[in-house]
Amino acid sequence: MPRRLKPAPGSAAAARMLDEAAGHMGAGRLAEAARAYGLAERADPADFRAPMSLATVELRLGRPERALPRLRRAAQLAPGLFDAWRNLGGAAQALELWEEAAGAYERALALRPQALEARQGLAVVLTVLGRIEEAQAQHRRLASDPATRLWALTRLALLAPQTLDDAEVRDMRRAAGDPAYEGDTRIGLWFALGEVVERRGDDAAAFAVFAEGNRLKRRALGARPETDPAALLRAHVRSAQLVRQRFGPEFVAARQGLGLSSAAPIFVVGMPRSGSTLIEQILASHPRVTALGETAAAPRLLEDGAIGAGAGKPQLRALARRYLDAMRGRGWRGGGRFVDKTLENYLHVGALALMFPHATILNAVRDPMDTCLSCWRQLFAEGAETLYDLAEIGAEYVAYREVMAHWRAVLPGRVVDVDYEALVADPPAQIRRLVVEVCGLGWDEACLDFHQARRPVRTASSAQVRRPIFADSLGRWRRYESQLGPLIEALGGA
Repeated sequence: MPRRLKPAPGSAAAARMLDEAAGHMGAGRLAEAARAYGLAERADPADFRAPMSLATVELRLGRPERALPRLRRAAQLAPGLFDAWRNLGGAAQALELWEEAAGAYERALALRPQALEARQGLAVVLTVLGRIEEAQAQHRRLASDPATRLWALTRLALLAPQTLDDAEVRDMRRAAGDPAYEGDTRIGLWFALGEVVERRGDDAAAFAVFAEGNRLKRRALGARPETDPAALLRAHVRSAQLVRQRFGPEFVAARQGLGLSSAAPIFVVGMPRSGSTLIEQILASHPRVTALGETAAAPRLLEDGAIGAGAGKPQLRALARRYLDAMRGRGWRGGGRFVDKTLENYLHVGALALMFPHATILNAVRDPMDTCLSCWRQLFAEGAETLYDLAEIGAEYVAYREVMAHWRAVLPGRVVDVDYEALVADPPAQIRRLVVEVCGLGWDEACLDFHQARRPVRTASSAQVRRPIFADSLGRWRRYESQLGPLIEALGGA
């Protein structure tokens, strides 16, 4: 039960139901507890305890969408209740309601400034929202507490590696090399240290630090069959081969133009770290475009051969409608355009082109060596299991390259490459081309000021896309060329 404030006057029936519910909660009978709390809530709508406790049940059951309205109600009824605001922040964060999450965490911290969990949540949410200076300030406060120091320094190294001093770097090195620390903590520290050491100009030392982070991460992944990188790489290569076989020239030609006429989707596909978030941020700055992030909707919809040998207009249009319904669930209001930046959709270009003959499909392209090295330097929040070994990254890139070559052959002109190096070389011309010529949107000057857009960005590029286009990372791979033999060999001259 949450900490009790003085409740509003309630009925005897509500009090009995609350006592009964508490007994069920103590015994772990969540369904019975929820029923009793529901009765108490109806008996006395002015008492914060029932909605607060119901929300607690829903959170324990992993249902933040059900907890959210009751947490809002509890916070309204008891504005001085820390637990209500903290849990509201957590539920809103889980549902990607970033502004609400930030506000709730701020209210919680106003009540209890020493609450580290709420401050960590606020630091994460502020980063996603692009309030970078505020995020750094929260991380700095967390770095001053021994309990959260390493967590905060790890994130600060990614947000602003130049701000860490020698003592902080020494603390990170000491912990990264200490097997007593939990594995994920050490892995995160190695990758964060790589950013700091590279920023200081010691490339040899930086490569060694990144290599240790990748070694530990890949070893951890390989310890479980479901995340074993070697097995997953084989599966990815098989998937790439299968999609090329299934969507052959005759199959695609026979179904051209049968899908929905909607031109709303703008699909961005490609390899991770190829400039896709930059493309999304530019387009999302346009008033007629909504960015929906990495939705993963199409892969779920198209798994298990949803478009089979007998698929025709009814099947293609039904799948397209289901996809658009999923996008409405993600926040698209049904008007204007939206960006789906699910990179693995490169495997599904054929299906998407048939479902949406008038949609825009963009392939984020960057120098292969820079793309692959950037993957190797990145600790991904989830997935990406095959991107922690240089040779395996190269093999993934080759599979991607072969699939994209297939789409160029069977769907000529249907996929438009957006070249990162070209964007960096001439941003105004390339941004205008992307917005007007490629996506068919009216020109809007806001697209040139994409870095000022206030929208959530969850990816590893959340801090970078808040800056104007920069050339810092162009040709970075040459700084490490002598150590990239396995990658060069795997790419085979890509």
